[in-house]
Amino acid sequence: MSEKGTMEQQELLQGLLIANAAQEEDSITVPTTEIFRQLKKYFLLWIIVAVVGAGLVFGGTMVLSPSRTMPLRAMVGFSFDGVEQGLDPDGNEFDANNIKVPTVIETTLMDLNMDASLVDSIRSNLTISGVVPDTAVDQLTAYQSIFESTNSIEAAKRIMETSYYPTNFKVEFSYANVGMTRADGAEFLNALLENYKTYFMQTYGYNEAFGDAMTSVDYTTYDYAQALDVYSSTLNSLQSYINRLSTEDATRFRSTETGYTFSDLTEKTNTLRNVDLASVSSYVFKKNVTKDREALQTYYEYRIDTLTRSMNSSQEQMATLTESIEKYQKDSVVIMAGENSSTPMLQSSEAYDSLVTQKTDAQKSVSNYQSQIKDYTDRLENLKKKSLGTNQDKEKVEADMDALSQKINDLVEDTQATAEEFFETASFENAYNILVPASGSASGVVSAVFQNMRRTVLIVEALLFVFYLGFAVVRAFIVSYRRNENMKKANTKKAADAE
Repeated sequence: MSEKGTMEQQELLQGLLIANAAQEEDSITVPTTEIFRQLKKYFLLWIIVAVVGAGLVFGGTMVLSPSRTMPLRAMVGFSFDGVEQGLDPDGNEFDANNIKVPTVIETTLMDLNMDASLVDSIRSNLTISGVVPDTAVDQLTAYQSIFESTNSIEAAKRIMETSYYPTNFKVEFSYANVGMTRADGAEFLNALLENYKTYFMQTYGYNEAFGDAMTSVDYTTYDYAQALDVYSSTLNSLQSYINRLSTEDATRFRSTETGYTFSDLTEKTNTLRNVDLASVSSYVFKKNVTKDREALQTYYEYRIDTLTRSMNSSQEQMATLTESIEKYQKDSVVIMAGENSSTPMLQSSEAYDSLVTQKTDAQKSVSNYQSQIKDYTDRLENLKKKSLGTNQDKEKVEADMDALSQKINDLVEDTQATAEEFFETASFENAYNILVPASGSASGVVSAVFQNMRRTVLIVEALLFVFYLGFAVVRAFIVSYRRNENMKKANTKKAADAE
């Protein structure tokens, strides 16, 4: 090869090296391999920094967030018919804030021998909030998203119709504001939630005040005939209450304490009315036994007068209803059977049916008043015409009434025990539960701190990871740049040597 050809090859090689160097300067190459190499190199260091960072955040939260800033927390749940529609067992609006009614707080303070004057302070530092599940939130969010993007009337309607009534509730107690320690606060809150169960049963379960009212009556303060009326009224009220319990019982509940079903209690009530009460009543009225004839005569006349006025009122109501029913026109609808034929039909009307029902009730009331008026009229005539009973008759009646009173009290107690067991083990067995009790232990404090700082730790860890990733990328570019620079210097040197 000639000397001229060799010179041309050297110039061509030098030109290629310069061109490659210029092209590398104008382009940016992502050093992926080097990035992963740097991530691997500093991975252990990042783990150490992340753990130390989490520890610093946790420790700082423990120091900067004293326990008094973290209220005690518990969770309760309700499960009974109507609660998912926001109704209580009686069909009224349900209010979970009844957990902190003053009577429950006062009872709890007395049970724990705490200062009863703290009722108002404790009540203001108790917060009860419903827990809405994510599914309900997601459903409402989805409808709202559709409405915002399409202005759909159907989506708007769904948003209006979507409602959720919580069945689980979070109870928070800022115990430090009341002057309690965390341990005392936890003891109080847990006792409060337990006492609310008793309050719930008394409110929606057995009517204890109703039973107490029956057994607290002193029948000896009445004349014999008046006492018999009170006995009869008591048995009627008790029977109505047992009937209501029976309608709620779908399992034919039998009490393990009393051995009675509600049907058994009904039968026992009927026996007291038809046998025991009837026996004493017949003796009193036949023998004309009384403590004071004039006072009893006045009582009969008053009862006749009162019942007559009530009967007249019911008769007037019945006449008005009868007139309204006769004038009422039901809505009619025409059904076409063919081109030239049609059949008119009357549609059912709730207003008309209500009038008929009211008239029927008024008729029953009139009949009942008439029966009572006749009974008191017969008593009054008997009291005026016959001689009074002897002292022996009085002694017998008083003994029989004592026995009847004891039987009624026993029936009330059996009804109370049976009803309480029914509500606690059958009807309201799972109506109210303490899902998560409050904790006043050191582990509870740590758990509360962790719950509060969990999001902070996640943010710090995410920032550390971003820093770790960014550091690895920058480090990879630096190492790659240095490597390229060294390669450029080596190529330049080779080109110079080739010249």
